[in-house]
Amino acid sequence: MLRHLQSKLALNLRTRLTRYTHDLYMSSAPNLRYYRIGTEGGLDAVDQYVTTDIAAFCDSLSALYGNLMKPTLDMFIFTAQLSRSLGFFGTVMLFGNYFATASILRAVTPAFGRLAAVEARLEGEYRAGVARVGREAEEVAFYNGGIREKDILWRAYLRLIKHVNSIYKIRIAYEWTEDYVIKYMWSAAGYLLISIPVLLKKRRNVGVQTRDAPLVPEELDYISNRRLLISLADAGGRLMYAYKDLLELAGLTTRIYTLLSTLHNLPPLADFTYPMNSATSDPRVVLGGAQIRPPKSTEVLVSPLKIKVEKGEHLMITGPNGVGKTAIARVLAGLWEADGGVVERPERGVKGVLVVPQRAYMVVGTLRDQIIYPHSYAQFVAAGRTDAELMEILEAVHLAYLPSREGGWTTRKEWKDVLSGGEKQRMGMARLFYHHPKFAILDECTSAVSTDVEGLMYQHAKDMGVTLITISHRPTLIKYHLRLLTLNGDGSGGWTETRVGTEEERMGIETEIESLEARLQEVDRWEQRVREVATELGVPIKF
Repeated sequence: MLRHLQSKLALNLRTRLTRYTHDLYMSSAPNLRYYRIGTEGGLDAVDQYVTTDIAAFCDSLSALYGNLMKPTLDMFIFTAQLSRSLGFFGTVMLFGNYFATASILRAVTPAFGRLAAVEARLEGEYRAGVARVGREAEEVAFYNGGIREKDILWRAYLRLIKHVNSIYKIRIAYEWTEDYVIKYMWSAAGYLLISIPVLLKKRRNVGVQTRDAPLVPEELDYISNRRLLISLADAGGRLMYAYKDLLELAGLTTRIYTLLSTLHNLPPLADFTYPMNSATSDPRVVLGGAQIRPPKSTEVLVSPLKIKVEKGEHLMITGPNGVGKTAIARVLAGLWEADGGVVERPERGVKGVLVVPQRAYMVVGTLRDQIIYPHSYAQFVAAGRTDAELMEILEAVHLAYLPSREGGWTTRKEWKDVLSGGEKQRMGMARLFYHHPKFAILDECTSAVSTDVEGLMYQHAKDMGVTLITISHRPTLIKYHLRLLTLNGDGSGGWTETRVGTEEERMGIETEIESLEARLQEVDRWEQRVREVATELGVPIKF
């Protein structure tokens, strides 16, 4: 019955703590703690904290009640009974025995709390490694990296097992010391104390005692005290054993505290600036002197950026890799804070600014859920939308064959594995058409789509009245935009903005063409140099 109550208590504790943690972790904008806890909070393997650590903490905490309360109550009752027979001096000696035992065990007790925390961390690393292989299975298979990944997982497992074995060795030595102190020292000291009234009591011998003579009161007290001493030693042993569990609970408490304190210490992101009369004025996106840099970093990706995108003024952002194009999207989406300046945009939510990333996210659910995400089916019905509308959207992204191929709208599959890369990117565009936002930030979201289908989707988005902010390297997309923002990539964060179709843009393209032609003219010279180097090294070469 006690074990059943402990299990119910652990389950209730876990439910409450998990709900509280979910409320903190899965917070919406402007907190976004689930996104920032790794980069800004510096906490890895959060899944280990939220699942295993919370469950172990609740189990340990619920078991602590039964392991501490009854032994403590037994020690209090048995000590009070012994004190009546031992007197003041004996009671002082009894408490002196308690103090000496506790001091010895405290001196030899290892840091079980820290050891438990390290074990939980290593368990989380191993678990994260297994999850990573499952998540990136296709990429690993392309490289035939199974042997390499097995080596990584095995080394993570060996680190865990090495630590667990060291805990076992430390625990064996501690338990030997604990058993010796409790079983032998307590017994010796206890028998000495309860024998004092018998040994020091003066009695007169009035004659020869028969074998069946009744026991004297001192002997009766000795037998009673002996039974109390055995019960007291048992209660003290269980109490000392619980001390080790208490230390392990302290280690788990440290893990939970680390999680909750990290979540609480992430301040909300700065909110956007909204137009004074947002209900009547046209929506716009403005970056007024905002400097772009990663969180908790002094590296400047883009120098103070001054752009204003009005409704219908489609903007394309281009430049070399790693210069901060996606960083601009993160600032506009509210994932990063801008360093100074003003960030103005429509209201939060999919109806204001919707970001379509390059790696499309496939939610757990039905085929219908892939299009309406992040809305639920209840919201889909409440909004009066129909499956016929969804079919029109799929036709616009050339995915009309999916419902029949996959078994209907309610089919549940692992969509990230079922759909190809191009299909997943087109599904991301389908979400854009479903939510119909005022602005859409398209971050290389059609890189795996053919240029003809890509052009049709861009034109469809413009026909819907969605203002596009596109991040791409494809020159074929320039014609769907009115302005071009080019990040220089010279390390200084410089940028230039031109209007598409102007003389300035044509001159820029002509300059780039001349630069490429000049490089092509140097091909023969460089090939000749390669032949000379190959001749000197004595190695064959082919062109």
